[in-house]
Amino acid sequence: MKKVLSIFIALAMLAAMSVTAFADETKAVQIDYVFENEPTYSMSIPSSLTLAKDGSDITFTASDVENLGDKTISVTIAGTDYFRNQMVLVDPETRKTMRYQIITTDGTVIETTGEKDQANGKEVASFTDNSSVTCKVLPVHAFNTVPGNYTGTINFSIGLK
Repeated sequence: MKKVLSIFIALAMLAAMSVTAFADETKAVQIDYVFENEPTYSMSIPSSLTLAKDGSDITFTASDVENLGDKTISVTIAGTDYFRNQMVLVDPETRKTMRYQIITTDGTVIETTGEKDQANGKEVASFTDNSSVTCKVLPVHAFNTVPGNYTGTINFSIGLK
């Protein structure tokens, strides 16, 4: 019994002795963060346009352009007030219609011919700095166009791409 007791005492003394603790390994993590100002700009689009028989200019102007980075300000067609977003003017008195086109600076002709949302999303101007872009809006005189006072509305969307 003495032998067993001495073994327990020896084990208790070993447990009470200090043991060297091994430190956990550490790993450094580098944290990077780039804080940039948000892009800012102002866009000017005329609220009305009177078309001449041979067309009229519409000018889109970007100003106060800052912090675009690799983005571009894009002006696109968002729709019209006519059925199926067609680029059509209506004489409210006779209910006759007349199509119109937008001709961009590179000569692209944007028009509709009956398909739904055909011109929606088409870009008419883009900007990377303070500048202006002028397009031509041209009435389409078809064989059945009659004299009248035609009117319509086109909506533009402005955003970054």
